Formats: sequence, C-alpha cells, structure tokens
Amino acid sequence: MRKFLLTAASAAALVGFASAQDMVVMAGKLFTGDGVIEDAAVLIEDGKIMDVGAADDMEWDDDAEMMEAAVVTPGFVDGRTVVGVNGLYNVDADQDADEDTDPNGAELRVIDAYNPLEPLIEYVRAYGVTTMHVTPGDVNPISGQSAVMKTVGERLDEAMLSESAALLFNLGETPKNVYGGNGGPSTRMATAALIRKAFIEAKEWSEKEDAGVDLEKEALAKVLSGDLDAVFAAHRADDIMTAIRIGEEFGFTPHIAYGTEGYLIADKLAEKGVTVIVTPVLGRAAGSLETLNASLENAAILHDAGVPIVFATHQEGYVPKTRVLLFEAAMAVANGLPDEAAIAAMTKAPAELLGVDDSVGSIADGRDADLVLFDGDPFEYRTHVTAVILDGEPVHRRSAD
Repeated sequence: MRKFLLTAASAAALVGFASAQDMVVMAGKLFTGDGVIEDAAVLIEDGKIMDVGAADDMEWDDDAEMMEAAVVTPGFVDGRTVVGVNGLYNVDADQDADEDTDPNGAELRVIDAYNPLEPLIEYVRAYGVTTMHVTPGDVNPISGQSAVMKTVGERLDEAMLSESAALLFNLGETPKNVYGGNGGPSTRMATAALIRKAFIEAKEWSEKEDAGVDLEKEALAKVLSGDLDAVFAAHRADDIMTAIRIGEEFGFTPHIAYGTEGYLIADKLAEKGVTVIVTPVLGRAAGSLETLNASLENAAILHDAGVPIVFATHQEGYVPKTRVLLFEAAMAVANGLPDEAAIAAMTKAPAELLGVDDSVGSIADGRDADLVLFDGDPFEYRTHVTAVILDGEPVHRRSAD
C-alpha cells in the first residue's frame, strides 16, 4: 500500500475504462453531499465507496485504476423526468407518459412503460445523471405512480431502485385543456373536486372489511396511509395552495413539482414544510398564462426562505424531449443560489426525498460509487463532464479534444 498523487502525465495515459476492480478517483475539489473536501480521494471497491477523505491521509493498492478531475460530485439524481417513458424520437411509438382516456389514472405504473434501452438515458447520463425519478406526464388530474431508476442496465430489474415512489397529481391548465368537454374537468374547481372525491372513495374502500380489488383506490389509500408520497404538479401560487389544502384535508404533506410561482409564497411553503421540485428554471415565461410570473431567481428565493428544493428536468415538447439537469441548476446558481445548495438539490436532497439516500446522493462509505468528474467549475459554461462513474464503472468518458 502507498500514497499516490496522480500527475497530469499519468492521468493522460489513463484512456481505458476500468473493469470490476478497485479504483481511486482523485479530486482537486470534492463535493460529498455533506460538505467539500479539497485535494480529496475516493476509494472504490466492488461498485461501492470504501473510503473518502483528504488524499494525503489515505492509502490504496498500487494497481488500483486511477482517475482524476478538477471537481467531483455525487452522481446527479433527477427529481422528476419522463426519460425512459417518453423517448428521443418524439413519435407516438415512444411517447408513453400520458394516458388521456381517464382523468383518474392512479392505477397506472411507470415501470410498465419504462424502456431501459431508450437512447435518452445515455444522453442524460453523459451530463451526470445516474439516478432518475421517472413519473407519468401532465395530462391527468391523477396521473399514476412513479419509480426510481438508475441510468444503467438492459432490463428493468437492473435499473430499478423503487418500483412505486410517489403518486402524481396535476393541477392547472393541462388537465382542463385535455378533458374540458371530453368527460372530465374543465375548470380548476372540477379538477380539485375530482381529486377530493377520489380520496374520499379510497378512504371508504380501505375501511371496508370485504373490499374487493381496486387498483385505483389501493394507490390512493397508500397516500392516505403514508406509504406513498404525493407529488402535485402546479405552476401558479393559487394551484400550489390548492395542493396544500387537499393535503391538509386528507392528512399528508404534498411535494410540489414545477412550483413556478413558489417564490411568491415562499414563507407559506416553508411554514408547511413543503418540498419544491423546481422544474424548469429555464422554462419559457411566455409559454402559457400559468408561467407569466416565472423567475430565474425562484430557486434562490425558495432556498433563502428555508424551503427544501430539488432540481428536475421533467419534459419538453420537442426533440430531445428533456432538458439538461446540470444546466437548470447552473442557471439557478447564476441567479443567486449558492453552489453547494445547487449540488445538494441535484444529489442528496432528491435522494432523501425519494427514500434512496442509503445508496445514492452522497459520496460516503458504503454508498454506490456514482460520481461525476469535471475539468472545472460545474456551473461554468466552459466546463465539461469528463467522466461519469456508475456503480464503480465508467459509463461515460469525454473524448479528447
């Protein structure tokens, strides 16, 4: 065993990918998820982090595979996306996030539509995303059950960390536009009433001794019992408050996705202990009447008010159907969010929110060896992701210029 500091010459010689063997990652600056370590080293064995700390205080085998970067962070956790359910080609054959035949889709499960071979998975992984919270889309007032996936594997069981993480609800304009005059709600009042009625029916069903099988009511009953989180997608402040009221009426605290006008009620969100899955920072303010009050300072204002935040990409209507999580966070940093808070909102915070922080979201002993390597400040536009390590294996490496 010996201490070893990687030189520029020896780093340049390391062009191959490692197989399943010991690896050491050297970082000029290491964001662990709990703090920052300068001139750090991460020791990896069998896909897990075995040790982390200042390089001068650590020892490792001479034959360990070496990688080096200016900055290293935990693998990013996308707080809400449709990658793997909606695909790169943006044609009917690869768009499965929205089932617009019934406004109550509580029984729908993302895992039944997830394609681990979807090319978009490799695309987001190249920008550092190693874990995703994959959700249904925006169409239904009650949209279905989400799942947590690693961006790896050729089969569902190789990627899946959680098969049912949350139940997604949608407020605002999209459900109105889809179902108005088509057998569903055409106003915000009707959307909220539909959700309330579904919860009441689920509660009554769960209290019956002879209740039969009902997949819709079973999913909603899990929210009421606390076995399943509730994510409410809402842009406007009044819609966010509707989600909070519904949660209070039925005994749960919702997470808010989008949260475009969250900064207008940041004190209320902090008081209620609501987490905002900020999506997207770079959203087009004039995209709809719902987003006219969008602010690039939303994440910073929420953070300063003590509101827990998580970054996410969700979806776009055009190819490649997804935003880049790193870019969303970088824009928030450019508009007042501290660097460490932005890193946390892409790593530890979403992992904790999704209940997978025992394996991902931080660089600590025993965690999965998921790391992102940079050649500079992650939030500087000239910086590149030089490599992505997932479960101890380099799954992406930037080609030399």
